[in-house]
Amino acid sequence: MKMNAGIWIGIIGGIVGLLVGVGAVVATAGSMGIYMGLGMLLIFGGMFYLFFRLFFKPMINANRLQKTGVPGKATILEVRDTGVTINNNPQVKLVLEVKNSFGQKYTAQCRVLVSRINPFAYQPGMEVPVKIDPKNEQNVVIDFSDNNSTTRSAATPPPFPSVNQTAMKAELEQMQKDNEAILVSGRPAKAIITKNTFLGVNVNGNNPYVELELQVLPESSPAFSGKAKGVIAEASIPKYQPGCTVFVKYDLYDNSKVVVDHS
Repeated sequence: MKMNAGIWIGIIGGIVGLLVGVGAVVATAGSMGIYMGLGMLLIFGGMFYLFFRLFFKPMINANRLQKTGVPGKATILEVRDTGVTINNNPQVKLVLEVKNSFGQKYTAQCRVLVSRINPFAYQPGMEVPVKIDPKNEQNVVIDFSDNNSTTRSAATPPPFPSVNQTAMKAELEQMQKDNEAILVSGRPAKAIITKNTFLGVNVNGNNPYVELELQVLPESSPAFSGKAKGVIAEASIPKYQPGCTVFVKYDLYDNSKVVVDHS
């Protein structure tokens, strides 16, 4: 989002309106007007400060970095819902593995608005261009000056050349055996996905291997948190994002063992 002239006019107009309102109260309400004016300043000033911190400051920071930031590349590791919506466009938090211009890698986070007509624009495994604050490498924003802001889709294997293929194959086979056992004897329930973490590999072409953190909701017992690992079909990626509801089965004697039920 860009800080255009209309936004600045709105901010300045709001401040002026607040000061004029406080001045009018002080001038017309006598001695009590001073206390009423101070109360108005505290309430509306606090609201304005909170609004500035949550919305305008990130926008100002993003605009600054678009002009002065150091270019880099990042791979999306996680996509989290922030619960914030602006003009019906959801805001998400991206956990990124950033690669700066020196080839160094580290983890950082940023927030970005997603168009409501393209809610799955950012997926784990995508590679995106970023701008990095030269004074604070943790201050990172998506580089929208690049026309191809998402240059690698979740269906494209990300750059993890260090993955031990033999160990990964063994892990996947063991995971499949464990999941099949729970699917046979586990108790069914609904669950809400709270976090989706890409585990670095795609299986049988374009199907990502992920770990889902879940809030499991059994019908006859208290809800609990659990984790499930599995391979998601490429076409089903949008159905396994934070906030989505899925069906699972869990081990009645060990709630830490949860598996997504695709049946």
